[in-house]
Amino acid sequence: MEPLPQRRSIRYNGYDYSMAGCYALTICARDKAHLFGTLPPNAPLVPSLLGQAVLAELTALPTHYPTVRLDTWMVMPNHLHLILVLTRNQVVAVSQIVGSFKSRSYRRWRQGELAAGQVAPPSCWQRNYHERIIRDAAELDAHRRYIHANPGRW
Repeated sequence: MEPLPQRRSIRYNGYDYSMAGCYALTICARDKAHLFGTLPPNAPLVPSLLGQAVLAELTALPTHYPTVRLDTWMVMPNHLHLILVLTRNQVVAVSQIVGSFKSRSYRRWRQGELAAGQVAPPSCWQRNYHERIIRDAAELDAHRRYIHANPGRW
């Protein structure tokens, strides 16, 4: 059997993603399917059961990681945007936070699906995530505005 080819990293080469700072993240649903809920015009997201699990685990991140703070976030029908703040150097990496968040939210939702006699797919998340290292206050403000305006562009 031939080994799988190495995947090209989309991370900034040489950067330590466990360094304190602000990170803008976008995490997508598998196949960009509308799994997290519906977004009526001029109204907030009406979360699905999976969307409720995603919101619960998202807001619980600072409990799981005391050196992490959520600045701004928005759950959309097929993705979520958030600004994650690491408050101390080299305690936890962004990839660890995202990986455990994806696992916990999927597991929470899957347990409910199985308890209700439903079959849950093997995953609800697209592989990987997009991140941007926020470098200054102007960039932070621009990301906040983008996240808050996202439902209006939907």
